[in-house]
Amino acid sequence: MANQHKRTIEFAGDYNLDNVFLHNHMGETTDIKRVMVELNIYESIYSNGLTGSIVVGDAQNLIGKLQINGTERISFKLSTPGTENQRDMVDASVETGHPFHIYKITDRRQLNSNTLLYTLHFASREFMRNLRTKVSQAYNGRLDLSVMDILTDENYLDSKKQISFEPCGNSDKIVIPNLRPYDAINMIAKRSLPEKSNGVGYYFYETTKGIYFRSWDNMVSVRGS
Repeated sequence: MANQHKRTIEFAGDYNLDNVFLHNHMGETTDIKRVMVELNIYESIYSNGLTGSIVVGDAQNLIGKLQINGTERISFKLSTPGTENQRDMVDASVETGHPFHIYKITDRRQLNSNTLLYTLHFASREFMRNLRTKVSQAYNGRLDLSVMDILTDENYLDSKKQISFEPCGNSDKIVIPNLRPYDAINMIAKRSLPEKSNGVGYYFYETTKGIYFRSWDNMVSVRGS
């Protein structure tokens, strides 16, 4: 539950969430926290992109007034009371973090004559760029450096987030045949071998803390990551 005392935990599950801003394509900003029923963020080592959803109980016709069409952004800052380390917060604010992008609206349902219930689905900027770009290029050298190039190249994912990667022990020449960036990185991940262990294959995933390209051995041996 939302905590009125920002620096102390009173109950299990307490959190700080002051605002949830919806930014539409015309530059208008509205705080939708009061009409928000549920906020979910999904991350997994088996998912390349960071996604989430917001269930809205709309009694103010926001979907009509703001002309919500699936091209908006969502910004907020979520933390546990007493947390001061930025890496322990979900910073999706416009000023200091990475806002999410809405990509679809589902489950519209009229609860009563005044209230419309619907779900806004959002995702990271990298997730959205993956849908809109293709990689058609040859790479030669260490495989983790090829992945870094796809992640940071302004023509591909153009990521500005913190990227954590484990150096590969093998090099290879790879031709990416017009694939989406995520598919290209997953193809490289299957061929990657860790530099300091005998594991095979890498995991490529995104969390609220950044983007990762690493082996299973690395994930279970490095503490606190």
